[in-house]
Amino acid sequence: MTAISSGTSNAPARRGPAFTLTFRLGWVELGFLSLVIIALGLRLWELSGRTIHYDEAIHLQAAWRLSQGHEFLHSPWMHGPFQVEYTALIMWVFGDTDFTARMGYAFFGAALVALPYFLRGSIGNAGALIIGTLLTLSPVMLYFSRFGRNDIIMAFWASSLLVLMWRYSQDGKNRYLFLASAVLALMFATKETAYVVTLVFGGMAFLLALPQLAPWVLGRNSLARMAGPAGFFLLLATLTLPQWVPIFSLIQSALGLTLSNPDGVTGGLVGAPQWEAPYLVVPLLEVQWWFHLLVVLLVGVTLSWISRRAALRARELPRSMGVPLASMAAIALVVLRPFGYRWDDSWAAAADPAVAAIIVLAAIITLAISRYPWRKSALLLAVPAGLAGVYLALFTPVVDVLGVVNWLLPSNVHVDATANAIPINFLVAGGLIVLALGCSIYLGVRWLGGAWLGMAAIFYVIWTTLYTTFFTNLTGIFSGVWQGMGYWIAQQEVARGNQPWYYYFVGLSVYELVPVVFGIAGAVYFLRKGEILGLVLTLWAAVTLVAYTIFSEKMPWIMVNVALPLIYLSGAYLGRVMELVRWRQALARGYLVLLVIVPLALAAAVYLLFQFLDSDTGLTAGEWILLGSLALAALASAYVVRVATPPRGMALAGLGLAALLLGFGTWGSFRAAYTYDDSNIEILVYAQGGADLKDTFLELDRQAFQKDLTTPVVVDYDVWYPFQWYVRHPHDQGKLSFSCFQTESEPGWTSGCNTVTDSSPASARVLTTAHGIRDSKDLEDFRQEGPFQNLLWFPESYRRPGEDRQREESFLGFRGLPSKEQITKDFQYFKSVAASRQSWRDALDYWVFRRLDKQWFDAQYYIYLP
Repeated sequence: MTAISSGTSNAPARRGPAFTLTFRLGWVELGFLSLVIIALGLRLWELSGRTIHYDEAIHLQAAWRLSQGHEFLHSPWMHGPFQVEYTALIMWVFGDTDFTARMGYAFFGAALVALPYFLRGSIGNAGALIIGTLLTLSPVMLYFSRFGRNDIIMAFWASSLLVLMWRYSQDGKNRYLFLASAVLALMFATKETAYVVTLVFGGMAFLLALPQLAPWVLGRNSLARMAGPAGFFLLLATLTLPQWVPIFSLIQSALGLTLSNPDGVTGGLVGAPQWEAPYLVVPLLEVQWWFHLLVVLLVGVTLSWISRRAALRARELPRSMGVPLASMAAIALVVLRPFGYRWDDSWAAAADPAVAAIIVLAAIITLAISRYPWRKSALLLAVPAGLAGVYLALFTPVVDVLGVVNWLLPSNVHVDATANAIPINFLVAGGLIVLALGCSIYLGVRWLGGAWLGMAAIFYVIWTTLYTTFFTNLTGIFSGVWQGMGYWIAQQEVARGNQPWYYYFVGLSVYELVPVVFGIAGAVYFLRKGEILGLVLTLWAAVTLVAYTIFSEKMPWIMVNVALPLIYLSGAYLGRVMELVRWRQALARGYLVLLVIVPLALAAAVYLLFQFLDSDTGLTAGEWILLGSLALAALASAYVVRVATPPRGMALAGLGLAALLLGFGTWGSFRAAYTYDDSNIEILVYAQGGADLKDTFLELDRQAFQKDLTTPVVVDYDVWYPFQWYVRHPHDQGKLSFSCFQTESEPGWTSGCNTVTDSSPASARVLTTAHGIRDSKDLEDFRQEGPFQNLLWFPESYRRPGEDRQREESFLGFRGLPSKEQITKDFQYFKSVAASRQSWRDALDYWVFRRLDKQWFDAQYYIYLP
């Protein structure tokens, strides 16, 4: 296998020839084509069968409204805007149905299967095809490819970034960096888990790049000569550095600031800086015109002095003095708008930016004629412009704080900016962003010059376009660059989901047996062999699992992110196992019998264990015979392994085990993905809409929406999502309204609830069970039907009894990490479970048959018809 070059070569990155697309259709290509077609078919099959999920309804409702021409404002609680805009485009083209609403996610889930093809040169054809097969049939990947959340899209971006990192590290061609720039922008516009992916991949690239970075730190190597892993690390660091600035919110208490409002705050946005004292009033000092002239003269004298000290020749003066002055003049024209203020005409308003553009163009031509390096040219233009902008903001009345606030903050946020005062919280946040942006530009230009500027342009054009919804919502720039991470940091204290630290271990053991078993084996194998790509996959899997175990919010869809690297790791290892087998010899000598004996023996062993745990009288005669046969099968397998030579024999036995686990996982995958009547109680379910919701909508449609209504159908706000998705058209037509039936004493009531009573006029009602029972005397004229299930949750039988992670003490304040007391209680619970025969029986019963002695946790409602 070709390893990543991590030496200290000073050779610059190879640019390579112009990009050419070559493709041959061999057996590997046919294999991947078949996998993608199968994956697409599995993901599109009866895609509208399952009821819309609570979170799905939030995203899909926003996408539908956007497709209808309504405004869409990015909000971090809905994650990145990409999925909404992408789904809206599909709905605009194909219409708004349950099928089209999920169709885009299915496309990404199918496309994900194709990505291992681009690693076949290092993983091997067998390994790449196995990874593709696991991605096709994985229960987690299949289920959430048919689900309107962005996690499967994130899996595609993460896999794409892995491919690009590896290919660039091998080939050193900049085209992979340009593609990675686009992927990074799309990833950060999809979900905040982009921070985790970037951190993990950046960490891996950093470790591989240490032989190159260490000489640079010591001054023995040039930044411009960084390629391979060091180059990819620099790309991740420079393009995403401004996105990381909100991490300072973690130390805001020590700084005496509120850079990210905590959850539940009043008077501000969660995750955003707080609009509060102390303030800075601008301008600091409004000076006369002669002071500005004096400053300009001082700048000119300073530049002249620097030029003389540097002993520059006369022909170099236009560059050394003219370019900085031109840059500052252009900024002054744009900010002060002298033509626009003097003449109230349209041409005057356009004159200021036009003249500024001409000045900048002249400066660029001057730099080009003098053949000044791109790396220094960008700094010679940017630094003076930045300093001029700061000066004008502080010493001229050009900053209209109220105007900036209206441009920056969402329309539903109102702050007092009449004094033209800026809170220090916002100044610090803005200053940190500008500083990070300046550092990234400096390092990027020093590294790749003009090429980096092209990569940055790709990143920021895509990112800005998506976050501003194609430049119709400029507040998205603020919410995207700061509030995304700020909101995520604020949510860590909430510990949404209230799940234990071992939540993903439970989920993976139920659904992803091949990735878990052979991922662990693969990690041991690659650590022993030292294969670079195998070590990269091992580190990706391990760090990802640890990270999501630490994070306090744990949800079933996040298992997509945890399972993905395990699938790659296990598939790469199984590919190595397949390469150990001499298939023609094994076929000729009958060694392939291991592929049959091993899975049959293990299946028989599981059956006997189940019977043993399920019976108090011991095994029957037939079961004793089966146990004897199992012992003979084990002896026969051991003999064949020895004859075939242990490495190759064990490889065949391992592949037999993998086939059994894959078959079992595929059965579980189909069970979870294609059961629509809520009969299977799946761990993957959390706040899932019940199947009753569809029937309720059809009933209301038949008895109310298709008639001429004098009064609308009234629906309880507590049934808002996902029912809102199904009644979007009647709601828009005024045939249905949502109302608050909560009283002030109920949890969740707010002053804006506008509580109504059940006696308010309505042609039909949909009420939660609590509200229906409460005012049943006012509903005597209606026929009650129900109760029906609104939302479903897995009953969480894996929890330690009495556990409450949101209230229990956590390690160093991290809600995802248990305290010593929690760990002690957890392991005492594990010990009691391991010693309980009934617990083993119940676990096996659920694992194999999805039988559980508990029913769904659910939210219920009644419908009231005339």
